[in-house]
Amino acid sequence: MSFIRAKEIPPGSGNWYDYEVMTIHKGKKVIQKVIRYIGKSSLRSSRSMRSGGSVGSYPAAVSSASISPVDDAKIHKMKTPARQIASALGMYYGGMSLDAIQQQFRQDYDTDMSESNYWNWVKRFTKEAIKQTKHFKPENIGDTWVADETYMKLGDKTVYFWDLIDSKTNYLLASHVSFSRGSREAKVLMKLAEQRAGKTPKVVITDKLRSYEVAIEDAFGADTKHKQGEPFKFKVSGTSTAEIERFHKTLEQRTDVFQKYNDIETIRLLTDGWLINYNFFKQNEGCGNIPPAQAASSVVPFKDWNDVVIPEGVHDIDYKVSLYCRKSVKKGKPVFDATLTPIEIDKEK
Repeated sequence: MSFIRAKEIPPGSGNWYDYEVMTIHKGKKVIQKVIRYIGKSSLRSSRSMRSGGSVGSYPAAVSSASISPVDDAKIHKMKTPARQIASALGMYYGGMSLDAIQQQFRQDYDTDMSESNYWNWVKRFTKEAIKQTKHFKPENIGDTWVADETYMKLGDKTVYFWDLIDSKTNYLLASHVSFSRGSREAKVLMKLAEQRAGKTPKVVITDKLRSYEVAIEDAFGADTKHKQGEPFKFKVSGTSTAEIERFHKTLEQRTDVFQKYNDIETIRLLTDGWLINYNFFKQNEGCGNIPPAQAASSVVPFKDWNDVVIPEGVHDIDYKVSLYCRKSVKKGKPVFDATLTPIEIDKEK
């Protein structure tokens, strides 16, 4: 007998998805084999949101009304359902290695594909995500930006990652990859951020790297104030920039994901994909446990990787964002819930 099991992806997000599973006994082991993916669990999400807890399994017939044609849709010339591919993208940019994803798929879907399959999905749909966000501009970007750089070894060379984040919304405005730490590279970062934000900042906070001095003045002019020192020691809008420190901890995930690659073009592609995952899909404590894009804009181009890995023939969808402060949180920083209302875009018109 089969039954429906729901998974919260990612954990703690409030986004529940239904799977039809069947219990199989193999010796002393009991395995739940996934028969098929059904779709987003409206029953589980609504009950969990009200109660703050989870609900148990329920018979498969209960969720039959939630099945939509897109749930089991496949992409042209691809055998794997689109939502399984989206799940793999989320795992990868969440810090899982390709071999760990391979093992997870063996367990969840009883599939045995090579790592190259998952890697091809990552490359293909990272490019698609970049394409879909090409013209996106966050609306509520603040006037104080924080820049910093990290590095990793690529063979016998050192690769530098430059990041510029808005301290108001925690939106990652730009990431840039280079082999040097000169003012030219710092200026590229500033101009990328300006292009995305559609504005220039009043203040840019950086460490004491001298490359920033010339770059900020060349990019923004004398009207932008440059504060140097340890960025995390400054006060922004009355609060410390501890959220930027948390951001740097997430950079460790990025480095882990990139460590095995040895060409700069792959690193740049994954950097852009990681930026999208961070801004649009990853819950951020610094902006109330919602993704930064939802804090920074009233309309977002997608809610998860499912919307990126969209089958051919299905119209693209934007989402209107409505934020509500969670009343159950009485102390500390406010926590927000975001309601995303679909706005269908007919690209043929």
